Amino acid sequence: MSLKIWILLLFEFVIYLRSSAQFCMRRSVNGRWISMGDCGGPEIMSETMKQLQLRAEDEKKKWPADKQWTVFQRIMNGDVDFYRGWDDYVKGFGNSERDFWLGLEKLHEMTKEGNMELEINMITRDAGTHWVAKYSNFQIGPGMDNYRLNISGYSGNATMDGLASNRQFTTKDADNDSSSPVNCASEWEGAWWYSNCGSSNLNGNFNKSDNKGIWWWDYSPSKIYTLRYTEMKFRRRL
Repeated sequence: MSLKIWILLLFEFVIYLRSSAQFCMRRSVNGRWISMGDCGGPEIMSETMKQLQLRAEDEKKKWPADKQWTVFQRIMNGDVDFYRGWDDYVKGFGNSERDFWLGLEKLHEMTKEGNMELEINMITRDAGTHWVAKYSNFQIGPGMDNYRLNISGYSGNATMDGLASNRQFTTKDADNDSSSPVNCASEWEGAWWYSNCGSSNLNGNFNKSDNKGIWWWDYSPSKIYTLRYTEMKFRRRL
């Protein structure tokens, strides 16, 4: 049988597979699983993500409504662009079931009375390590003060305390950080409560693995750890 006939038969077989309900192919692009064909199921999630989801469901059953967590930030697959301006961060954007930001004004209204705690869940890009950073005090100031972060009481297994208290929020079009004349949001392609452009960038670019990506700093050794998953949530202190 000639080579041309073999190629023709192979081409027809591929067409048949693509038209079949059984055809399914998944490939990883920048850490995200893309489905081609009829895969008949949800996106593949890492085992750690599944455990986080189960834990969240268990806690909803365990605590009354006023003691449950409110998630206000999540990046899990890069569906949403987080390199945005001030107005978007004030109002919020994205899909609350996937990648999203709740909104600075809502954060202020929900935390202004104090007595809140914060938890950040992160998964590193290289080793898939699950880190948790907890803060026993968490509050966001009003818009007139550029939604200043007030935070204290760090604990957890993350490399270090990656958030600096008493910092105003900065976006690419609203430079409120302390690193004049540099706008840290433009420098790191994100938006955050920056302290001299350092220690963390959890609203960075999902598809980058350098200092313009999503990262958490470690002073010893001096390096950044890029992340492929981050979720921030708060609740009334128990």
